[in-house]
Amino acid sequence: MSLGTVDVILNFAIDLEASAAAFYETATTITQTQELKSLFEALIIQGQNRIQILIQLRQQLTLDQKKTAVSGIQSQQYRSKTECPPGCPDDQLILLALSMEQKVHDFFRDSSDKVGFIDEAADAFTSIADDHLQNQKKLQTAN
Repeated sequence: MSLGTVDVILNFAIDLEASAAAFYETATTITQTQELKSLFEALIIQGQNRIQILIQLRQQLTLDQKKTAVSGIQSQQYRSKTECPPGCPDDQLILLALSMEQKVHDFFRDSSDKVGFIDEAADAFTSIADDHLQNQKKLQTAN
């Protein structure tokens, strides 16, 4: 699906962050490793904070800004497979998390360019992309 306006991009961003938090919530119930569980819990809190930032950003934008057309962002390229059944090994959870974090990072990086005409949105998206890059580093060291 094409994300054709700033408002649609923001709504997708919120949904993407919520999906990531939901994955980590499930992952905390699957892993038996306390260190990994603690990392996942921290990533849930970060994700919830980013959702609040995105909601505030959406509220601050004018209707004209929200309805501005944007091209070149397709939602399907930023969704990742995150299903891991109960008993899934930690290394598989980490691989799924790394793949998801990369796709979410790519979305925010790509979208920051597309919404660059709105400084607040571009800055928020760049910052969130950086957060997801840091999450990847944390996950790699947990492995």
